[in-house]
Parts: sequence; C-alpha cells; structure tokens
Amino acid sequence: MALSQTDIASRLDWVAVDWGTSNLRLWAMDANDAILARAESDLGLNKITDGGFETVLRDLIAGWLPDHLSQDDRISVIICGMAGAKQGWCEAPYATVPARPETLAAGVVKPVLRQVGLDVHILPGLCQVDDPDVMRGEETQLVGFMADHPDFAGWVCLPGTHSKWARIENGSITGFRTYMSGEVFALLSQQSILRHSMPGADDAQAFESAIRHVAEKQGDLLHCLFGIRASGLVAPNTDTAGAGAATLSGYVIGSEIADIVARLDHSESIALIGDGKLSARYNQALRVHGFDAEIIDAEAATLGGLRRAHTVLTNL
Repeated sequence: MALSQTDIASRLDWVAVDWGTSNLRLWAMDANDAILARAESDLGLNKITDGGFETVLRDLIAGWLPDHLSQDDRISVIICGMAGAKQGWCEAPYATVPARPETLAAGVVKPVLRQVGLDVHILPGLCQVDDPDVMRGEETQLVGFMADHPDFAGWVCLPGTHSKWARIENGSITGFRTYMSGEVFALLSQQSILRHSMPGADDAQAFESAIRHVAEKQGDLLHCLFGIRASGLVAPNTDTAGAGAATLSGYVIGSEIADIVARLDHSESIALIGDGKLSARYNQALRVHGFDAEIIDAEAATLGGLRRAHTVLTNL
C-alpha cells in the first residue's frame, strides 16, 4: 500500500537518484534505508537545458518534502550517473582504478543550489588510463553488487548499449572493458544493408548457432555479417535467412563474449547486472562457453550502491 505524502514527508531521511542520459529514477528513503516512494522521469541529461537540474529535481521530489525546510535541516540527496558528467549539473571528476567503494564516495561534488532545504551530493564516475575506458553510473551498481557479495572475485557484466565488464577482486574494482555491442547492433539492424534481413529476433537456436560460429572462427565477424544478407538472397530457406535479427545479435554479442572468455578461467565467477531478455541472452551466450552467471536485479544493485555511498558520506 502506497504511503500518503504526509507519511513520506514525516519519515523521509534522504533521496537516492540515478540520473541517466535519457531517464532518471528517484527513491525516497527512510532512516533505515528502506524505500518510501519511487518516481521516474524522461528528463535525462539530453533533455535538460540552461542548468535546469535543480528545478527538475525539486519538482520531482516536491511531494516528498516537509512543508518547511531550512538551511539547518537539509535533506541529503545522493546522485549517481550523468548529472556528474562534463555536460551535466556539476562535473564530478573520474576516480581511477583500482577503486574501492569508499574511494568513489569520497569523490563526490556538491553543486551550488539556488534554494535551501537540500544537500546534494553527485558521485564520480570511474576511469581507466591503461586501455582507456570510462563509466558513469555503472560503478554505483558495482558497489551495490559488492556490498551483497563481499567475497566475490571475477567479472561482472552490465549489458546495454555500451556493455561493461568489470573485474572485482579483494573488495576493489581493478579494471574494466566496454563493448559497443548494443549500439553496433542498432546501427547494423536499422541503418545498414542488413536492415532488410531482420526477422526472427526471438529465435534462440539461431542466436546460439551464431554464438558458436563466432567462438570457433574468431576474426570472421565481418564476413559473417554480410552472410546474413547474402543467405536471404541465395539460400532463403536457411536458418540464417529466417532469423537474421537473432543471428546478428549472436554474432555481435558472441564476439564480445569470446573476447572476455579468453581473459578468464573457469575458476572465476561471473555475474550479470540487468533485467529481462538482454541479461538472459548474455547468460545463454556464456553457457555456450561453459559459464553460468548469476543475474542481479539492476535496480537493487543501483540502490545498494547509493545506500553504500550514503552510509560512507554520513560517517565522514
């Protein structure tokens, strides 16, 4: 049962925010880090102009706040994601790997606010100098995962437009790799010649067949891609011709997975942070290589990381 605005305002201790490029999510939290209420908006970084971050934030949480807030009783707001980008609200410089959760929390920046009542903290992203790479937002999910899996050693995957694979060991994020798999799939399926060959998106057998093909014939990817189109013209009754979308997905994700698998051994653990079909598809690809990953809810990981940051900042 949803709480009334009066109940939320009386119990509100702090606000957790995940501010992405396209969307943002907010949670009202009590003093025991339990969720009192949720809110979502499509006002991500790309839709905010002229420094409107504070206005957007205040409008979205107005119903959660007590009627009167002063400089002395400010509500803490912990934000991860693109609000800390160079084009965001206030740039939070990247922390560098290896990084521990407390290191990330200590790198917060505090934007100057026009109104009293809030105490806003924006968490930094994470960067890697050798094999240059960056992330913003995913590091908070990794911290949340680490809080629930303190003894984990291995790789954590965050599938998406730009999939991240992070190495975790001894309570630290020691390195990571980004793959543009989601973006490449979108470009090829929507803007290349392959757009004419995209039926059968849910064909699990064709997807797995493509995963195996890439694993066995690494370096053959560019040739395989054109084969999706060619098979529809010269061999229209083949599995590739009838399931072009699943085959393309298998080739792209399979190339990513094959590169990661070459960097680990079977004694290491793998976890996936994500929801729905994409995480299941990544796990299917990993099984082809003999790995079975634990799938972690993305919201739970994000909130876990924001809770950890709040605890660290409260105790500074």
